[in-house]
Amino acid sequence: MYNRTYILRLSYNKVNFLSSTFYSTQAKENLLWKIVNVAIIGAPNSGKSTLVNNIVERKICAASNKVHTTTKLVRAMCIENSTQIVFLDTPGVVTEKEQMKYKLPASMIGAYHKSLNCADVIGVVQDVSNYYSRDSLHHQVTDMLQGVKNIPSFLILNKIDKLKSKRQLLSTIKNLTNGRIAGKPIPGTEKESRNKKIQRGFANFSDVFLVSALNGDGVKEIKDYLIGNAKPASLHYSPTDWTDQTPESLIEDAVRAKFLDFLSQEIPYSLKTQLEYYDDEIEDRIVSSVAVECPSERIAKLISGAGGGRLQQIKSHIRDDLISLFKKQVVIDIQLKVKTKS
Repeated sequence: MYNRTYILRLSYNKVNFLSSTFYSTQAKENLLWKIVNVAIIGAPNSGKSTLVNNIVERKICAASNKVHTTTKLVRAMCIENSTQIVFLDTPGVVTEKEQMKYKLPASMIGAYHKSLNCADVIGVVQDVSNYYSRDSLHHQVTDMLQGVKNIPSFLILNKIDKLKSKRQLLSTIKNLTNGRIAGKPIPGTEKESRNKKIQRGFANFSDVFLVSALNGDGVKEIKDYLIGNAKPASLHYSPTDWTDQTPESLIEDAVRAKFLDFLSQEIPYSLKTQLEYYDDEIEDRIVSSVAVECPSERIAKLISGAGGGRLQQIKSHIRDDLISLFKKQVVIDIQLKVKTKS
């Protein structure tokens, strides 16, 4: 639809979400702010991005029903009274084997280590609806936590609406905390903890939160906890900033996430998305076009569906997510292109 040489990169100069004039404005107003930087880590598909989006009330972090939707460190910010909460949403822990299998960028492997270095507090998200993994933290998560014991951390049990047994919930909490919360043993676990040789969790969590990130249950309690951990500091971002990502990058990530939702198996991991057109000159509207490169004509036809119906459905869902993200109308065109053979 659009010639690639006509790409508009207006946002880098006009809407980059990071106000260069804010620091002098803040000094003039002499405002008293508190800041807390929060690293959100956990196994793939545990609900990290969905949780962050719910707290900041924007779909900043790409989220889907498949693993490895988030492929880079993304900051999402929100202001509550005089406190700025800066979330560092990280990719799920990934091995080199998984990186090769899903064609993931190499930067994913070190992204969560980078987020820990910037964090004042660490939130660990665990999917308790997964029968096979709910009672044990991912070994890479526990390794990371052991290396940063000096940074306060808290446990977030996500998708509790899918866990019907309160007895199972208590057992899961005991396993994931090694029977200790805030340095104190959970009542009734003292003898049990001494006899356990296998440690499934981490014993240094300061608190445990029960949430359903998808519908917002328990989110306010996490927000209050983070505000309580904020410290007086100068703002790193303007109060009007809500991410460190460019609009172009956010649109590409939203497209990729929705293809992950709609396409089966490993097909969406082989697709490449590229923004070809972006224009926000109209005050209340964004117009954009994204090219999606498919590895073969067969895959392109599969994605398009009969009469282009599936592609139209995907595009409609992408548009809804982008409206929630930008808080304005969005016009988006999706063009399927077949990879040329070299």
